[in-house]
Amino acid sequence: MKFDPSNIKERAKKDFEKTWLETARFVIGERSFTFPKRKGKKHLITIYSDKTRDLLLDMGFDEVVLKPIWEEQHVRLQYGPEAPAILDRLYYLATLPRPDIGLSDAKKKLIQGKLKGFDKFEELQGILRDYKRENIVGGEDFTEALITRLGIKTEDAHYLINEIFLELKDIKPTPSSLTLLSHITTAWFPTLQAVQDKRDLPVMLFTAGWRFRREQKEDSTHLRAHYNLSMVVMDENLTIDDGKYITEEFFRRMGYEVKFRHKPSNPAYYAPGTNYEVFVKHPEIGWVEVTEIGMYSPVSLANYDLKYPVFNSGPGLGRIIMISENISDIREVHFPEIYAEFHLSDEQIAGMTSLDKTPDTAVGKEIAKAIVETCEEHGNEPSPCRFDAWKGELGDEQVTLYIVEPEENTKLCGPAFLNEVVVHDGSIFGVPKTKKYEDLLDTGVKTNIRFIDGFAALAAHEIEHGCSEVRTRMARSHSDVNLRIDPVAVRYIQGQNKKIDIRGPVFITVKVER
Repeated sequence: MKFDPSNIKERAKKDFEKTWLETARFVIGERSFTFPKRKGKKHLITIYSDKTRDLLLDMGFDEVVLKPIWEEQHVRLQYGPEAPAILDRLYYLATLPRPDIGLSDAKKKLIQGKLKGFDKFEELQGILRDYKRENIVGGEDFTEALITRLGIKTEDAHYLINEIFLELKDIKPTPSSLTLLSHITTAWFPTLQAVQDKRDLPVMLFTAGWRFRREQKEDSTHLRAHYNLSMVVMDENLTIDDGKYITEEFFRRMGYEVKFRHKPSNPAYYAPGTNYEVFVKHPEIGWVEVTEIGMYSPVSLANYDLKYPVFNSGPGLGRIIMISENISDIREVHFPEIYAEFHLSDEQIAGMTSLDKTPDTAVGKEIAKAIVETCEEHGNEPSPCRFDAWKGELGDEQVTLYIVEPEENTKLCGPAFLNEVVVHDGSIFGVPKTKKYEDLLDTGVKTNIRFIDGFAALAAHEIEHGCSEVRTRMARSHSDVNLRIDPVAVRYIQGQNKKIDIRGPVFITVKVER
């Protein structure tokens, strides 16, 4: 069922509970969903994550998942005197304190006015006490506790929360010292500390995950949350030259040539003189920075009792995708549904073009196939003519199916019956297999549907449902040959000033004798 959002919003403003209850009927009913006959599409980040994951696994790295929430103290341990400037770029987590909620006589009277016969005030006081002491975890569980322990309806719990427990409405967040992961390095130090005596050297780890950074604004080159790749190698005699070698090998396997540029200044968690920017060569853009590398400072390592040198690299997964896919906006890489200009490829449009009505039974499918084969064999026979196409049992009846053209000086089928449906440069065409359209058929994306295929499927479907005659004449649109084009594709084609040109004389008549 298609909703009317404006109407629902307006009704909800006047009476949320009534609208919430009434609109449930829109989504309750028997199963009608069927899975589409297509394979899902991977996100670009997943595609490149999978590619880099396979490369790193082949190189001997182990994949880990890093905690995204850390105490700010880790930044201080790693950055030393630079920490205050780095902390400014972090997101701190805050929580809502749980207030004392009393049950005054006035509140009890309001509750009994709404919840007729309610008398479980001791149980309610216990729930409020458990909430304050954090024995009930999370807002949803608080609602659930009210419903299950008091035996009330969901809408009654909503009433208590919004109309009675007004203490909940004015709570202000209280900040904590917990931070979201801004630099993946923050998580590497304690992770390496946890594994250094449990794994043989070299310890080689990588991760792919989200980083959260307090950017002043989001634009084509900055995001407050982005997905990134990071790797570390810990070994007894590791040096920055080893790190360069590891970096070169990774990007070589990715298909890129690299060069290094030394950074005169570097973060305090890197040892002086070991921080490099890494560039890869793009065939059109030229040299583009894709990562920074460095050796962790022994001072920072010592704060975690780490005994061996550690190399770190954080290849920008988004930057690699932008270079490889010729995308200029980092937002489009991560969130294409929101930021990317809507585009359908010819392959996608072809996949959104299908037969509309189709036979429901095995016999119906057999009939459709027989109609196609008869037209293919006899479609150009001169008229008047008649050709039997199928004979058998349909339902409880014996039937004979034939294709006929009674008029003189024509043919069994119209000239366009074998036209092929093809997508080319954002438009959909139905064209004959002739020299004139040879280039379009060679370079376009075929749907593997012909006009006869659409008509035969429709005819079989109608005959299954009792029709004795099905005919088609001049096709003027895709619906005339039983084609369905997804409305999304139709809107896209029209918006791009492209065409849906499905026309031509089909002229087929199928009759049934029972």
